[in-house]
Amino acid sequence: MTGFVHLRVHSEYSLSDGIVRIKPLIKAVGEQGMPAVALTDRCNFYALIKFHKACYNAGIKPIYGSDFYLRDEHDPEHFSQIVLLARNNTGYANLRVLISRAYQEGQQQGKPYIQRQWLRELGEG
Repeated sequence: MTGFVHLRVHSEYSLSDGIVRIKPLIKAVGEQGMPAVALTDRCNFYALIKFHKACYNAGIKPIYGSDFYLRDEHDPEHFSQIVLLARNNTGYANLRVLISRAYQEGQQQGKPYIQRQWLRELGEG
């Protein structure tokens, strides 16, 4: 399976829907010969240090990402899901900003949401 890379994995730190543990994930990725794997927990980076260390020790490229709920600008009752991956340090910083804003400004009934406008603002900076 060389060349295949999982780009949307939720770990046990995706509190609502993840069950994958980091060390077994990285072991399986290595056994399958995958060069990299993306961790995209739902609107959080709780597992990032553990994920980074496990990937580094196994010689696997870690890809940082997050799975978000994206609020519809024209109909706030509707939302989509979007997965965003960091390509570099700027992307990583942008993901941190989005996660923070989702919890500080975008929560509704305990769920963090992002807005398309925030994505546009990050693209302009």
